[in-house]
Amino acid sequence: MIGDKRERRAALWWIEHESTNEFWSLRNPWVVGPLALLVVIVLCALATFFWGMPRVVADVITKGIVFGYLLILFIYQLRAKRRTAAIGTAVIAFILAI
Repeated sequence: MIGDKRERRAALWWIEHESTNEFWSLRNPWVVGPLALLVVIVLCALATFFWGMPRVVADVITKGIVFGYLLILFIYQLRAKRRTAAIGTAVIAFILAI
């Protein structure tokens, strides 16, 4: 019974924490990082179409960014002992690799 209360409190804390503006602000590296990487991917696409960058180079840069981010996220999830999230990240990487 006591364990049930602790689990509910932890779940409520997580919901409140994730819902705050602080989590979604630009001070959070998990928000800023993907936005910066998205800008680099868009610049690669623009460079391919307007500035003559070879398509192969843009693909390598884009895949490096995406899989590098997924690798960092996977390692972070393992270190935080979130096994289910780590498996989900690995499955996403596997699907994208196919």
